Amino acid sequence: MNKKMQLGTFFVLGIVTLLVLFEVVSGVDFLKKENTYISYFSSVGELRVGNEVKLSGVEVGKVKKITLSGQNVAVKISVEKNVVLKDDSIASINMTSLLGSTYVGITFGSPGSRVLSDGGVLLSSKPVDFNSLVTKLDKTVDMFNSQLFEYNDKIKSILFNLNIIVSNVANSKGTIGKLVNDPSIYEDLKLSLDFFSNITKKIDQGDGTLGLLINDESVYNEAKNTLQKISKLTDKLSSGDGSLGKLINDDQLYDSINTLSENLNSLVAKINSGEGTLGKLINDDRLYYDALNSVRKLKNATETQEDLAPLTTISAAFGVMTLF
Repeated sequence: MNKKMQLGTFFVLGIVTLLVLFEVVSGVDFLKKENTYISYFSSVGELRVGNEVKLSGVEVGKVKKITLSGQNVAVKISVEKNVVLKDDSIASINMTSLLGSTYVGITFGSPGSRVLSDGGVLLSSKPVDFNSLVTKLDKTVDMFNSQLFEYNDKIKSILFNLNIIVSNVANSKGTIGKLVNDPSIYEDLKLSLDFFSNITKKIDQGDGTLGLLINDESVYNEAKNTLQKISKLTDKLSSGDGSLGKLINDDQLYDSINTLSENLNSLVAKINSGEGTLGKLINDDRLYYDALNSVRKLKNATETQEDLAPLTTISAAFGVMTLF
């Protein structure tokens, strides 16, 4: 190999090495194939050349160029050759955070739409005005600070009162302080819990009446049998079997009771109106006064007989003596 060939080979290798070093340092890819697309925005905010291009969150390219185009801003992006964009894919300018960098985000697009060719125009969405967003955020913070300043005295008063309350609780003052610091309350609570624990243990073991009710299967069986008997009884009543069933379901009995009730109502009405002997006895005042006079006459006759009883006795005795 002559010197010219050696020099040419060395020159080519030097160029390739420089390209590789430049690619590593600057991030510009000279060797990898890529497609370029352009999208138009009304504003790009803090977007810069070299910022990332992401497809559904995955980095697939870089921002190549940002230029003015009439009333819009033209953003040229490069995307890896194997990444397929559709003609209804939408580009948007997003932020990693309020204090982070911006990037171009792209959606997949619908499966049935056509593939966007290299150099095509990518649809864009209206970008968020980050400056106005930050301004609104600043205004909100300022308003919050002003409101906080207005209630500063009240907040200090609340904190002061809370400090007093916490101090009283720590010093066992008041009911809450005693509840927090008095060990006897803990002991009483522990004893109560032990007591209830023993009760539940006895119930679980079947001790006592409640334990038997819960654990004895015979009680369950008896209750089941009783319910079955009650169910059979209600079925008989519903079907009209037996005397009580007939009383409940027989319409003739209802009609008889209804007729009896009507007759009783008619009888009571006649008695109230003074009809018949019983009606006259209840409603005629003359019978009352006649009975009262008869009682008075009987009383007077009895009293007269009691007054004449001694004379009658003497007369009878004198008559007997005359006979002898």
